[in-house]
Amino acid sequence: MLNSLSFIAKVKAGNKRVLRDNRWLLYLYITEEQHVNLERVESLKDIQENHVLLYVERTLQLLNEMDIPAWEKELIEEVLIWSEVAKGGMKHKRLEWEEKGFQLAIHNIGSAQIYAAEQMNLPFHDRNTEREELIYILILTHGLIGQFIRGEVRYQQFQPLIQWIKEHKDLNFNISRILYTLNRCIIEAVSLEIWNNVRAEVKKMIGWIVNGEEMKDYSLKERIKRLRQLSIGRGEPYHNQFDHYYKSDNLKKCLETFFGKTDMWYVESALQDFSLEEFLKIYLLIYQHINPLSLEQISFEPFMKDIYYDYKGKKATNLYKKRIIETYLRECTMEELLEGKIPNNEHVRLYILPLDPLGQIIGVHFSYSKAGQKLIEFCQEAEKSPLYERSIILLYDFFGFRKDAFDRLQNEQTYLTDMNSGHDHKQLISDYAIGNILVDIGAGGGVMLDILSENHPHATVVGIDLSLNVIEELNRRKFRENKSWIVKQADALKLKEHFEPNSVDTIVFSSILHELYSYVPYNGEKFNSDVVIQALKSSFEILSPGGRMIIRDGIMTEPKEEMRLLEFFDPSGLAFFKRYVMDFKGRMIQYEQLDDMTIKLPVNDLMEFCYTYTWGEEAYPHEVQEQFGYFTPNEYREVIAEMIGESGKIIEFRHYLQDGYEEFLLPKVKVMDENGEKVSLPDSTCFIVVEKME
Repeated sequence: MLNSLSFIAKVKAGNKRVLRDNRWLLYLYITEEQHVNLERVESLKDIQENHVLLYVERTLQLLNEMDIPAWEKELIEEVLIWSEVAKGGMKHKRLEWEEKGFQLAIHNIGSAQIYAAEQMNLPFHDRNTEREELIYILILTHGLIGQFIRGEVRYQQFQPLIQWIKEHKDLNFNISRILYTLNRCIIEAVSLEIWNNVRAEVKKMIGWIVNGEEMKDYSLKERIKRLRQLSIGRGEPYHNQFDHYYKSDNLKKCLETFFGKTDMWYVESALQDFSLEEFLKIYLLIYQHINPLSLEQISFEPFMKDIYYDYKGKKATNLYKKRIIETYLRECTMEELLEGKIPNNEHVRLYILPLDPLGQIIGVHFSYSKAGQKLIEFCQEAEKSPLYERSIILLYDFFGFRKDAFDRLQNEQTYLTDMNSGHDHKQLISDYAIGNILVDIGAGGGVMLDILSENHPHATVVGIDLSLNVIEELNRRKFRENKSWIVKQADALKLKEHFEPNSVDTIVFSSILHELYSYVPYNGEKFNSDVVIQALKSSFEILSPGGRMIIRDGIMTEPKEEMRLLEFFDPSGLAFFKRYVMDFKGRMIQYEQLDDMTIKLPVNDLMEFCYTYTWGEEAYPHEVQEQFGYFTPNEYREVIAEMIGESGKIIEFRHYLQDGYEEFLLPKVKVMDENGEKVSLPDSTCFIVVEKME
């Protein structure tokens, strides 16, 4: 066993005496800070106290199993035990290192400096300075091959190693094998999968270094591509987007200058959830805040640590912070940023943290106003408990969130999954679709687009959504899964701005009109039925002769004045209902309490409440914002007839109770007529097909 592994085992068993004679182990074992790349961490709470030491131990265990000459193994062992020390040390020790000018923020440089300083404590006659020099250079370049492959550092960072090899051509040991073994230990200790993916590239790079090759840097496009691998893996159409932005000569010049002289750390871990446009804008903002003549290193570690937190036991991006930053970045175009304009947002700004006195190293993160920070913290806690839901509702406007489930904290994928549910009714919609141009209004998760594309392979299928975040996610999915449909950001009330009149053969409204009714102010008023009428008019204008408009959405029952009794089985049900009455935004809910478990109320008020009661507490803050039913069947017929006049006709009109409601509600409540007789729930959903006359 390697001596270092023996020392680690002893200190883990409680023998602290070994720390006195092994300074590297002292620094790794006794530390107050956590320097962890969060990219592959699933839960922040699971990060072990001595995470860095455990990583070093894994590298040593891998080395211990390698079949290489003993001298080479001892040298690599010395490199590995010192290569992470800049991440350790108690606070007073780190301050001492900083005062000496050690670059702790760039861990390979800082660790090399610490190693060199520690060697000075040894008697000169006991030192082998030639061996120390090689170890120092291997620590200095520790991990850089992996970082180069990821696009984070420039090839010139290998210059000290290349120069050392040139000056020692008469080596009596295999430097290629040492470099390969060292990098295998470094990378495989993170992930065997990563090592298997990159080992061929590692071997190629070692060949460049040993042969003294120069100028092997990637092109700007390739380097940024490597920094975006996780985003590309999730469907970012990188090449098309990069080529689009790269048409700007000013942007091209700025980025090539910036990336040509700068190394960076924790980029992908910090920025993977931001779009390529946002990624580039962040760099343009950094460029405005630093001295481009002196800057050499950028660490995104402060931002990485700030943008993640634990949500329900899992590491997650803080959606509140992300949305505020996205809003901030949208306030300036790329061209305005290139001209020196800086977004002005009272809630957030880019913050540059100087990490050395010469301005060569900076840390990057975003800072928030005191009020904004407190509200972010409040919402993080509020999302964990239904007790705060009313306050959450009031705060949505602050963040500019959609009030449906898409912008619910950590709920984008859940929302898109929910939007993709109900395959049967979406298939029915597709059966009625006709023609060559099919448009899905409010594309959501994209399943309607999938079904239309599969069933109408020769048609052009277009999805629109007002939410840029939905469009971005759909574009990633389109790229990832090679979908034929296209999506665009558009307003359903102004479709003529995006489509020619009489040009679309089928328009689909699948569970979207009630959201327009609930969330979109029309003539200064939400819950205004005119917004539904305007959406239908907007669609009918672009519908081609013979084309169809298909509606699947909520509906009210009639007669509206019919009353129902609702008996709760759970004693907390009545309290839930009273809270709902106070918070529901659609209309005033009228009811009469008959006893501790029973209320009397209009049938449509009962149905609106039951929709929310079915979903439960977690969906409550969003459900109270929405009104699912807004027209009765006869009202819908009248509205459509008035809108289309003699220009169209209704060819299908049906309404029904949506599957699942009764099954979910039966264990919770009993629904009765005014005589106390148990009755079924009324219809909740309509399916309507309107055809434009030839």
